[in-house]
Amino acid sequence: MKNDAIDGPARWTGLTGARLSRRAAVRAGAGVAGVAATFGLAQPRVRAQEATPVPGAAVTVAAQRLTNPRGFAWDASGALYVALAGSGGASILGPDSGGGYASTGSSGIVVRIENGIPVTVSDDLPSTTVPGERTLGPAAVAFLGGELYVLEDANAMAYRREGKQPDGVYRVGAADASLTLVADTAAWFAANPTEFKPADYNAEGELFGMVTIGDLLWVVESNQGQVVTVALDGAITRVADLSTNHPLPTGPAPSPNGGVYVGLLTPAPYTDGSAKVVEVLPDGTVTDVWTGLTMVTAVAVAPDGTLYAAEMATGNNDAPPYVAPATGRVVRRTGPDSLEPVATNVNYPVALAFGSDGGLYVAAPALGSLDPDGYILRIDVSAAGPTDVRAAARAAGGRDFGTAGVDHFGGTPPAAEETTPSPPTEAVVPVASPVAGAQIVSLEAGNFYFKPNALTVPAATSVTIEIRNVAEIPHNFSIDALGVNTPIDPGQTASVTVTAPAGSFEFYCNLPGHKAAGMVGTLTAG
Repeated sequence: MKNDAIDGPARWTGLTGARLSRRAAVRAGAGVAGVAATFGLAQPRVRAQEATPVPGAAVTVAAQRLTNPRGFAWDASGALYVALAGSGGASILGPDSGGGYASTGSSGIVVRIENGIPVTVSDDLPSTTVPGERTLGPAAVAFLGGELYVLEDANAMAYRREGKQPDGVYRVGAADASLTLVADTAAWFAANPTEFKPADYNAEGELFGMVTIGDLLWVVESNQGQVVTVALDGAITRVADLSTNHPLPTGPAPSPNGGVYVGLLTPAPYTDGSAKVVEVLPDGTVTDVWTGLTMVTAVAVAPDGTLYAAEMATGNNDAPPYVAPATGRVVRRTGPDSLEPVATNVNYPVALAFGSDGGLYVAAPALGSLDPDGYILRIDVSAAGPTDVRAAARAAGGRDFGTAGVDHFGGTPPAAEETTPSPPTEAVVPVASPVAGAQIVSLEAGNFYFKPNALTVPAATSVTIEIRNVAEIPHNFSIDALGVNTPIDPGQTASVTVTAPAGSFEFYCNLPGHKAAGMVGTLTAG
């Protein structure tokens, strides 16, 4: 598994967020607040601090309506910028070695958060999505020298995007939000491979995270497994080769010794306690600083030096699909091999950072996002915890991704006793609104999902199911056991009346690849 393997299916349509003129949109700052000053190269080497939390408040919504949120950063004025991986596009690529097809386009964007809502700063960035598997696009943003930089990663293994924009680091023009290639990491990785090549080796690499330290951008590449620096003149230098045993390095955070802390996701089956955080120094020294973690996707350092980590999923199985939604956590280091949970039931957290206000911000979900339902939550780390974040996520518009959803980790849910997933959303047929003697229940079809993905109807009773296709491509509603096969054109609503005996019945879209991408649910008659 690699960094793209934490990304899930995304909808074919759509940029999200209000749009400003390019000239007025960018407010590039003087750097990520406090990073260069706090983590200078001249500071003496110190060890990661242990936690001393105090009572306080809980969790709030900082941003919502984000399409596949990835890394984020603040400018000098305190404005929050987020990389959104997008949702692919209308062009079809593939198949790859696994027989899958991808959609590609320019739906990746960088946004600024205003009053909790994304406003487009720079758009038309490459994005590639493999339905049911992953979405790649803008992976991170950072500020350096008063300018905004974006880390672009839309090369999904054997797939190739339209256009001539290679993966790498781009500068976003302050005047017109134009993109200028600073460093072509894809070409550099291909010419300078790491020592170990995994089974899913991608010669051009797969970028995960980026932070500013001094006058350099530090970049983590997860497929080959390495940490590199990028200078403003485009020079790329490998600081550390982390490829041995394919640990899948993920989100970086500046360390107080002039280097970076890097989380390790680890390959499947993502055994609980097998992940860790390492410190990578400018001279290439790599040291374990925190062990006993699980599926680390991001690391953050509190103002007092305490280390925090985002664990993508916990309670994992040793067979596909390995992980379940809403089992992720944000944890705090209490010792070299110990932790305490700060936030629980986080739905696949993907990025983590402290703001200048002292709050810890976490972006989610890393996969399974089908609409602009991603979000960033602010966690008060002084609060007595751990805090279950699901209520805040629902308030942000994030869906409850039930275990019935299909993603690239596998097609069946983990054993219930080994996880704590959120239940699937459920609709109960209203008692009223009969049409020609039938009760009515409504269903939404998108790319690639049904909402809700669980329906409850009375047994042996006529029920009309109305399915509204909100996508820009055709879909279908099928229940094989009941002889249902109903096409739904884009933007249209179709209906079908069923009389189901007591029991459970699978409904799905029978168009090629759509069921595997997540368009599946359960009708329960009782």
